[in-house]
Amino acid sequence: MKTMMLGLKEGEHVKVHCTKRTFNMEKDFEISVTVEDTDQLLSGAWLNISIIQVFATALSELCFHDDCHPNSIGFMCPEMISATMLKSDADRILLYITRSMSALSSKTFILCPYYEKSHWMLLVLCLSKREVYIFDSQQKKRNLMIKEPLNNAFRSYKRLGGQSKGTKLTWIPAQCAQQPGSLDCGYYVMRFMYDIIMNHANSQDLTKDFSRTLPYSAEEINEVKDFWEDYFMNNVEFLA
Repeated sequence: MKTMMLGLKEGEHVKVHCTKRTFNMEKDFEISVTVEDTDQLLSGAWLNISIIQVFATALSELCFHDDCHPNSIGFMCPEMISATMLKSDADRILLYITRSMSALSSKTFILCPYYEKSHWMLLVLCLSKREVYIFDSQQKKRNLMIKEPLNNAFRSYKRLGGQSKGTKLTWIPAQCAQQPGSLDCGYYVMRFMYDIIMNHANSQDLTKDFSRTLPYSAEEINEVKDFWEDYFMNNVEFLA
């Protein structure tokens, strides 16, 4: 992969096609990946949003096409729900989140990779239980910008279904692996998503299924890097 990407000229990028069903978008779109993005992944540096988007796309395709993995997981687009987008276009993002909840109402979990203040977290939404699990690899008290919009979207989603009761979400910090370094959060979010899909897609209680706080091993992080690279190499498209 490194050799392939180094063949690009400065400013050039490649793309990975993403269908509208992956993130409940209004139309298909392309994820742009640069040399810098892949260098970050290979070197263990902080991860750009395109890496997380491609990884979530790979997992979504796995869930959709592989009979071995129950189609009980949905995704929200990390770019659409990022703190940056919430600041710049709050009304549009509220509509996107509400629409995604409606489209994914039958899913056991909706995985929402979330980026705020240079830190990646995974929010796992369980609509049937009215719960949001917070997988934070640097656990501390945070006043998340997305909390109010997600709560408001959930109320809208319930009211659109004719329900006026049970419209409040409960936010639950999940006990999860804690990162040893300052740049590891993106890799931990990828591993959280990978573990949920591979081992806990039909979990009745993620707080019981996730109990470790020890850091992930190098082998566990390399496994998700390899998964990313395999999908990328099989789906990359060079721009003309």
